[in-house]
Amino acid sequence: MNNSEKEIVYEDISSTSKKYKKQSAAEEYAEGAFKHIDKVVKAISFIVSIATFSVFAVIAVILYKIDSVFLILSVGLLIFGIVLSLILLFLIYALGHIITQNNDILKRL
Repeated sequence: MNNSEKEIVYEDISSTSKKYKKQSAAEEYAEGAFKHIDKVVKAISFIVSIATFSVFAVIAVILYKIDSVFLILSVGLLIFGIVLSLILLFLIYALGHIITQNNDILKRL
């Protein structure tokens, strides 16, 4: 064979290939720990929302128990607590949903 007839073949051993990539223990832990981060963020959104509403509900009840004059203020605090907890729920849940969609896109690519 001549030198002109020989083909040079390159093998791709990029860092994205798991066959050739050796991960450190920290990288393996990080990969496993953040595997379900989207579900964790979504669960945290519900916890934060419930906790926020509970705080406003307790404050409203305490104000009403102090004196019934604070009835209007208590109702206002309840409404504000509901609105704030829903806003927090949607914002944090949306972040978890974005992470889920990003993971789906990365799997397809």
